[in-house]
Amino acid sequence: MALQKKTKKKAKPGGRGRSIIVLVGPEYETNLGMVARVMKNFGLDELRVVEPACPAGKTAIMYSKHAREVLESSKRFGSLREAVEDCDAAVGFTGIIRRHRGSIRTVVPLKKFREMRGGYKGNLALVFGREGIGLDEGEIGECDYLVNIETNSEYPVMNLSHAVAVAIYALGLGKKRKTREERLHGKEKEVLNQMFKSLVGRYTFRNPKRCEVAFRRIIGRANPTEKEGRSVMNVLRVVLEELEGREHEEDGAA
Repeated sequence: MALQKKTKKKAKPGGRGRSIIVLVGPEYETNLGMVARVMKNFGLDELRVVEPACPAGKTAIMYSKHAREVLESSKRFGSLREAVEDCDAAVGFTGIIRRHRGSIRTVVPLKKFREMRGGYKGNLALVFGREGIGLDEGEIGECDYLVNIETNSEYPVMNLSHAVAVAIYALGLGKKRKTREERLHGKEKEVLNQMFKSLVGRYTFRNPKRCEVAFRRIIGRANPTEKEGRSVMNVLRVVLEELEGREHEEDGAA
């Protein structure tokens, strides 16, 4: 079953929709601050709070570290329905499955929900309940899905900020870092292989061809970056130059 959009709500045109974190009745400033910090870690900035039992005061700001702007730009709502009104799907999270056995929503493991989500591009609200009792049945009714993060059955309930972090990461909602590194090109790989072949040729091995093939396969599997490949080239170059220098000395002495 794929994740379906509600027709009454509008998604952000073009590309993937927004990812929104909704906290219902948060009780502690520390958690409020840490959730803001987690959101900034993953590049999310839209936090909505429903009837909080604590202010976003000095303690929350302190625990948010460098995510103060996430707290300051957060929006307050009087009900969950209002908070998710512009979202295409609202996903509620629960830590205790047995509490919702009679619920109108079937509890879905996070891993399964990730598969159901597929290429969904609408605005998605991740809804987290109170630290003490979670979401009540009325609030669950406002959610389109009820998801459980599978944990140790002996101690299933996670800290609020930890649950938010796991959900964002598992669903791939965070903004990815631009860490693209250029890989060693085919010609450079061949130069590296030839340098290793030259090194092998200066020694007596029972099966030098096997050594060359093994090295070629290792480089092929490793798919090194340009930086890594050139580092290995530099080492081989120094060794080859040193060997050539010794050979010249020996020829001169002869």
